[in-house]
Amino acid sequence: MFKQSQIKNPTRSLKEVVKAANRVTTKGHVLMYTSGLAVPGTSSTTVANLIGICNEAITAEQALTQVPVIEVFQNDVWLADSTNNSNAAHTGQKMVLGANAGIVKNSGTTDADGVVQQVGVYGAAADKKILVRFLTA
Repeated sequence: MFKQSQIKNPTRSLKEVVKAANRVTTKGHVLMYTSGLAVPGTSSTTVANLIGICNEAITAEQALTQVPVIEVFQNDVWLADSTNNSNAAHTGQKMVLGANAGIVKNSGTTDADGVVQQVGVYGAAADKKILVRFLTA
């Protein structure tokens, strides 16, 4: 799950985006565009199709066709769960999403297709928490 740790601008920016009525969303997970609709992010999420962080859990039964999203800005810092133990030596590396839209794959090498960049670690290594910023270019 992604949580804002440091907001560069004094306010948070929310926007509503279109999603399929039966699409389930999870608060705190990355959303991306596929065929013009918001879907959960995957390891193939790119900077170009990244929307932001889902701000509302929505079930399929609710049949909502819009979801509120927290826009991401390059200098905001987010606390993120990571696949592997956190490691300060990974600071500066670009990373893709992991097994789901709420986790970052910190493999120990920079990924040219990364959507986030580690800027620090949080807590004990076994907590698997890292501080990241989203890449916008």
